[in-house]
Amino acid sequence: MGKNLCDYEMYLYQQELADATIALYMREAGKFIQFAGDRKMNKALVLEYKKYMAGQKLAATTINQRIIAVNRYLRFGGYEDCVIKTNRIQRHVSIDNVITDNDYICLLEYAKKTGDDKYFAIMKTLALTGIRVSELRYITVENMETGHIVVENKGKIREVFLPDSLIKILKDYCENHHITTGSVFQGNKGAPISRMAVWNKLNRMAEKAGVDRKKGHPHGFRHYFALLYMKNYSNLFELADILGHSSLETTRIYAAATVEDKRRRMDQLDRG
Repeated sequence: MGKNLCDYEMYLYQQELADATIALYMREAGKFIQFAGDRKMNKALVLEYKKYMAGQKLAATTINQRIIAVNRYLRFGGYEDCVIKTNRIQRHVSIDNVITDNDYICLLEYAKKTGDDKYFAIMKTLALTGIRVSELRYITVENMETGHIVVENKGKIREVFLPDSLIKILKDYCENHHITTGSVFQGNKGAPISRMAVWNKLNRMAEKAGVDRKKGHPHGFRHYFALLYMKNYSNLFELADILGHSSLETTRIYAAATVEDKRRRMDQLDRG
């Protein structure tokens, strides 16, 4: 099957999948091919691979993600009878490592103190819009004039509005850095800033700002936005639309209390 990898990649592109998704599927197909070697393809081999992954003590969600990727490759290769089931996982109803108001303030103050207006603006953008880090590329000079951006992600198109306070921050940043057109947040070579660049930077900033490094990631700001929105407006349907979720089940987690909230409430039960 390894000879079909180039054709498989072309097939994935034709499915109009996101670049990150294609990279994931290609990477996992390569791992499986390496594991299989010259052995005959059958379901027993795929189940053996599943057992091998379990032996690596990977998270259940990671194993399921890899199984989904391998199954897609198997179907492409005509091995439908070799497709296996993912592991059943109890629905997770709490969000771990949530950025608190204090964490958010600490990170913003650190950015101000160090003169890092780029990441001050990036954190503000993520926290005030709920967009994914990969969607920062849609924040352009031109869009600031319209007050909204049109985001295309995972085959879905949605409109995201930019608060006036955020537009002012972005305009000031662009003026200070002589950015007159295109993406507001750029990398070293002028292209839109990469997801990994933002991830690595926020991780380092969290450590230096005295915030738990586990919270120093871009998606934490999306969680922060969602929880704040639910706290203020309690509109799950509207939040699902803003975040671009296809199913309310994905959004419903924000209607549940965070792990810290649950622990606090349990502690308050003891009145003795």
